[in-house]
Amino acid sequence: MRSAVRRTVTAAVAIVASLTMLAACSMPGSGGSGNADPGKTQSFTPAKGKAEATLNIASGSENKEVAEAIQQAVDDSGVAVTMNYMGSLDIMTALENGGGNYDAVWPASSMWISMGDTKHIVKDAASTSTTPIVFGIAKSKAVDLGWADSSGKTKPVKTADILAAVSSGKLKFSMTSATQSNSGASAYLAFMTALTGRDEPLNANDLSDAKLTNQVTALLKGVDRSSGSSDWLKDMVVANPDRFDSMVNYESLVIQADKQLTQNGHDPLLTIYPADGIAVSDSPLGYVDRGQNLDSSFAKFQKALSSKDSKLLFERAGRRTGLGGTLAFGSDNDVKQSFRAEWGVNTSADALKTIALPSADVISQALTVYQTKLRKPSYTIWVVDYSGSMSGDGKDGVVGGLKAALDPNEAKQSHIEPSDGDVNILIPFSSTAENATRVNGANTGELLSRAETTEATGGTNIYDGLNSALGMLPENPGNYTTAIVLMTDGQSDTGDKNYFTDEYRSRGQDVPIFSIMFGDADPDQLNELANLSNAKVFDGRDGNLAAVFRQVKGFN
Repeated sequence: MRSAVRRTVTAAVAIVASLTMLAACSMPGSGGSGNADPGKTQSFTPAKGKAEATLNIASGSENKEVAEAIQQAVDDSGVAVTMNYMGSLDIMTALENGGGNYDAVWPASSMWISMGDTKHIVKDAASTSTTPIVFGIAKSKAVDLGWADSSGKTKPVKTADILAAVSSGKLKFSMTSATQSNSGASAYLAFMTALTGRDEPLNANDLSDAKLTNQVTALLKGVDRSSGSSDWLKDMVVANPDRFDSMVNYESLVIQADKQLTQNGHDPLLTIYPADGIAVSDSPLGYVDRGQNLDSSFAKFQKALSSKDSKLLFERAGRRTGLGGTLAFGSDNDVKQSFRAEWGVNTSADALKTIALPSADVISQALTVYQTKLRKPSYTIWVVDYSGSMSGDGKDGVVGGLKAALDPNEAKQSHIEPSDGDVNILIPFSSTAENATRVNGANTGELLSRAETTEATGGTNIYDGLNSALGMLPENPGNYTTAIVLMTDGQSDTGDKNYFTDEYRSRGQDVPIFSIMFGDADPDQLNELANLSNAKVFDGRDGNLAAVFRQVKGFN
């Protein structure tokens, strides 16, 4: 598989060069996709005997799904590993900063290594498996669209067909952010490349082609939920199949979703491979040489990970390990249970028409165009705790976080700058909610000034703040990716809880309530809100609120 990594380096350089500025402000340790947070690390030790060493690995979150292969390699090599799950951009940044305390990196794509490794500290990087980025569409919907028959066999579907289904209102889908996620960036570039109608890379003229950009804008209007994490996106769809019936994600994660969905008695997601352009993830593992002298232990673990036993477990988990994207163990019964034809899975390499990546400067422009013009506008209501306990460092952290997410100059560094169509609303609250400040477009100065001048005093009533947010929701929610972001450092009296919950459910809009936990915030209260609204809780208790606020924007 080493040759696969070498073959992708030239193309990888192009896409990652465009994202270097983004990663510079997407530091590890920043919450949901950062490292070292509770629930974001996983340790593996040999089943027998004492480990000769422990490797600390910075890994993409999608590798949670191949835990059995990792454990097999640990057992065979006698080398323990600690997996630190984070975003690919965070991994790239760690490399740019000298590798941190990591002994190895394992991102979704070699692109993040090839550009992040400016200090040339990554050695012996090799692909562990491959998986294409596909559409997963509930079987009943795929049949209704005419893209599959009742047996689950799919038909060739072009990107233009997907666009037509979105434009007619027949298809909505969930997708990770193109500027924050490997799967999202790759899918976006594949969409745009395919819609040119040419079998060649995008060029600068394409980005100013009104017909093409209008088509991409129309396609992205189909995004009804955004995410900063491919693995979290999969979990959201599995937990709420009646609400979310289509997503863009790795084939391996669609397979994992299908295993859980069918086990729970739900429709599987049929795998749809865009016939005119698709992106493939090559999942490389490389040694980070910081002078720690663990290269021998790394070599043992890497060799064990590439063994037949481990590769078999990769394929059972839905990854491909054969040449050219084929299966090496297609006759294994458990592999057959993953790559099931009735789930629309096509194991032929012919199904993978990979796109040609453009040059670095074109990709950089493409991402800027995505963030500022083509993506569906976001409508974000920031419900922020200004109780007395927030005085001082707490308030300073909030103000800094809002600036990182909303100040055009600061947000631009992370490719999360507001577009002309965005709406941002600030609702400060303490014992009660205060009047809201609303700003439209990229001029967010009034909101940021309000955040800085509001005094921190009084108690904590998150439910009054959230009730006010419900009253500020858009009349036409389908025109935006809408979210409420709650930030609190305390526990709220539950007197208004039932009223808020009833009001939220009565609206039937399924607006996610993302919470940022800080100080003495009650995790149970915030998790209840996340479960109610198909959202998640971000941990800001390490004090790096600016990084957490930036990450939250990746979900909206």
